Amino acid sequence: MLSDSVDLSPQSWDLAHGIAMTLAKERVDVDELSKCIAYLRSVAHHPDAGSRFFRFTGELVRETGLHRSNETPRYYRLIDQTCKKYLQSLQDRPAEMLQILGWAARLARYYKDGGVPIGEIPSPPDPNGGRPTHSRGGEAKPQPEALRPKEQPEQKQAQPQVENAAASTKARFKIGQHLKASITNIKGNEVTFQIVNTNIKLTQKEPKRAGSLTVGQEVEVEVLDLREDGRVRRVRLL
Repeated sequence: MLSDSVDLSPQSWDLAHGIAMTLAKERVDVDELSKCIAYLRSVAHHPDAGSRFFRFTGELVRETGLHRSNETPRYYRLIDQTCKKYLQSLQDRPAEMLQILGWAARLARYYKDGGVPIGEIPSPPDPNGGRPTHSRGGEAKPQPEALRPKEQPEQKQAQPQVENAAASTKARFKIGQHLKASITNIKGNEVTFQIVNTNIKLTQKEPKRAGSLTVGQEVEVEVLDLREDGRVRRVRLL
């Protein structure tokens, strides 16, 4: 059973700062990191929780159906790369990973509001057992006490209780389901629909309806067919 609290060593604090500074400098949406933290928390009781977490962050990069905006793929890619860079050596210690990631999220928000400190980003763990490199020069890194007044409760995200994001995508749509979609392009009688809250776009002929539709209009569609990976292949305009 995992304990609710883990005392972080100076090395672990460096890891939290390294993750936070990397993501803050790249302007990554911290809410996306919070989703990953919530997933790790949901599987933390499993003996392979760490490896499940890294499989999950990798699936987020690959599963385009989970991308909410044009920036989301970049966020997921940076989160996946940064977490593996700093935490892969700790994958058999999920409780410590949770503590580091929790503080990394808080620090990233702190840096977003107050600016990223000047200096080197702490290095990931040395494979030979050395400690991460501390930032040299510039502003001092904020300590936990300085952050507590700025803490915000983590937004609870509904997390799929599945092995990976691909399974979540398959469970997301079903034939006959009604969905909201927006019209992103009309060319002749070909209409491009984008399923709301996804980046799934479908272009199909609508000879009877194309003339009465406009770009930007929100419509309702019915799922008629799915791809093998569970994504929508064809819809019917209602």
